This record gives sequence, C-alpha cells and structure tokens, in this order.
Amino acid sequence: MRGGVLGLLLGFSLSLASSEGVVLTALTYMERPYRFGANELYRMDCSAFVQRVFEVNGIKLPRSTAEQASVGTLVSLSELKPGDLLFYSTYKKGPSHVGIYIGNGKMVHASERTGITVSYIEDPYWHRRFLFARRVLGSAPLAQREHGERRPTNGVSHGKDEIADLVFILSTKR
Repeated sequence: MRGGVLGLLLGFSLSLASSEGVVLTALTYMERPYRFGANELYRMDCSAFVQRVFEVNGIKLPRSTAEQASVGTLVSLSELKPGDLLFYSTYKKGPSHVGIYIGNGKMVHASERTGITVSYIEDPYWHRRFLFARRVLGSAPLAQREHGERRPTNGVSHGKDEIADLVFILSTKR
C-alpha cells in the first residue's frame, strides 16, 4: 500500500514540474555553502546543486557540468526562460560552471565565494565567461524523467510576476 501511495504522490509531483517549480526549488537552497565536488544536502558544487533542483522536480540530470552541458536543446540568450541552464567557462576551458536562469536577467547558482546565490547574467564576470544555454524543461529528449518518462508541463504564468518578487526579496536579504 505504501508504495502505491508514494508512487501516486511522486507521479502527481512530476505532473506539476514546471519552470516555476524549478525556480522556487532552487531558491529554497539560498545561502547554503559551496564546496567543490560536494553533493551533500547542505554543501554542494554548482552541478550538484542543478542536479538536485531538477531531481526534486522529477528530472534526472547527469552529475557533472560537462555532462549536463549536453542535455536538452540549445537556446539563445534572447530566448531564455526560467529553468534554462546557463553554462560558463570559469577555471578551465569548456563548460565548468552551470546556473539556472530565473528570469529578469538573473540566475541562481552555487558560487564558490558566496554559496547558493542569485547573480545578474550581465554582470561583467559572468558575461565574459558565458558559453551557451540549454533548455531541459519541456524539450529535453536526453534528460531522463523518472517513472514513466513523464514530461513536465511548462506552465508559464502570464499574471503577476511572483517569482520576480520572490527573487527580489531573497536577493536583497542580507
């Protein structure tokens, strides 16, 4: 009986996976510390953070930034939507850092200096190091979806920008 209820609840949560869900999940990790190579609940690197956020939303991604860089479909900066992955070249050539676009020119990512944080993608540091963006939500044939390959809905709200409000509140909190 327990497996049936758990499966039903997991299936329901997968059907709710959306860009808003990914963004809100990512923001719940704010200010947790960064540690290179770590994949712990309270300490993680950038790719472990991205993997964990998407896994909570029912999408299984590879562990490393380089592997994540091959999942989903390429999108241009002008086509970015919340939940898209942003890849950067930081300490080595090729994709070595990944963040999640949250809208309004901002990403949430695991920063070596400040932990899980929100940054502007047009910040000179990030702008110079940007490589490409990929969309996993709603268009990722390579992203493995748990339990029956269910695809998340991409429920984009056209009303009040509640995510932007939440991002603003969290990013100005100090």
